[in-house]
Amino acid sequence: MKHLIIIGCGGFAREVYWHAQNSHGFQYEWDIKGFLAGDIKDKPSELAKLNKPIVGDINTYSVDKDDVFVCAIANAAARKRFTDTIREKGGCFINIIHNTALIQGNVKMGEGNIICPFTFVNDHATIGNHVILNMGAGLGHDSCIGDFSSMMGGACLCGFAHAGRNTYFATNAVALPSSKIDDDGYVGVGSVVFKHVHQGQKVFGNPALEI
Repeated sequence: MKHLIIIGCGGFAREVYWHAQNSHGFQYEWDIKGFLAGDIKDKPSELAKLNKPIVGDINTYSVDKDDVFVCAIANAAARKRFTDTIREKGGCFINIIHNTALIQGNVKMGEGNIICPFTFVNDHATIGNHVILNMGAGLGHDSCIGDFSSMMGGACLCGFAHAGRNTYFATNAVALPSSKIDDDGYVGVGSVVFKHVHQGQKVFGNPALEI
């Protein structure tokens, strides 16, 4: 039995704590050991009612041989920094995939991903490492999303859409078929990408335009 440590002490970490208890592997491959504090806007007091301990902080924690990790922090830069720190200490990451998620059998997926309730990942889609798909988000057939990206509730990549690393899709954002979002692209709430979001560009609206 492995012991899951959730990196983060904020609101999303609390959500992942509950999602994990209804995810593949819980109680027969791994249980939940507790939380690991980061160094950005963490609020350990928010965890008081969950009855799970904060086992340490990201910089001083010593990884045990049966520990596994997932990083429940939305900020992509912090997520990369924290996962790099744990990996340098010898830590391993697992995917948290909620039982209600629809993941088709030929999907390619990396490690450390958080796949929340009622998400979908369709035929020949690809997910990188440490990606967050929040509730109701999804990937259409042959689409892909790169490492450390986040899709908030209801966001969608349609068929053959491509999103690079560190991309962010706010609630109900949509990338239409065969559109492209380069690394570090940001798509605002309810926005619709028709063609191309360039590297580091922040867009909003329907059609999505730079802001």
